[in-house]
Amino acid sequence: MPQTLRAFVAVPIPDAVALFLKQIQARLRLPGRNIRWVAPKNIHLTLKFLGEIDPSRVPAIAAQMDAAAGVTAAFSLTAKGVGVFPDLGHARVLWVGLVGDLDRLKAIQATLESGLESLGFKKESRGFGAHLTIGRIRRRIDAQLIGESVEPLKTVASDYFRVDRLMLFKSILKPHGPEYTLLHTSHLAV
Repeated sequence: MPQTLRAFVAVPIPDAVALFLKQIQARLRLPGRNIRWVAPKNIHLTLKFLGEIDPSRVPAIAAQMDAAAGVTAAFSLTAKGVGVFPDLGHARVLWVGLVGDLDRLKAIQATLESGLESLGFKKESRGFGAHLTIGRIRRRIDAQLIGESVEPLKTVASDYFRVDRLMLFKSILKPHGPEYTLLHTSHLAV
């Protein structure tokens, strides 16, 4: 059996936005919470999770990334607001939303999704929801408690940041959290 690698395509988050997200995480930490926080350096905007792939597929994936990036001009986003998936009563994921040029973001994600589908990657059944995962809830948290923590942060916003590239990462899951290795970068059109 050939060795595989776990991979995903994402938009990187600049250091200033990662710092903003770290501050949000600190504001959400309360005693008794059982949350596994995503290290700010590992927070990214996932466009497509590819799962376990054969390393020989990386060049074809990179070509699809280049094609999607080549027809999209750079654009701006802002991290704004905090929420949970799926809902307060069953919260499993804490996230920060995104605002800005979401039409362009959705267009590049759809182009990438279509190109990768032509390579045999299954199309996502759920619609694309742009967000940044900042924490995963290990055990159920009282809905009122999580609501009271999230509510004051629904309007907080980072400075805008420029989206000018897509990155293909290899992910190795470790006990202290995942380690990411960059495999390919595709630059958006100017």
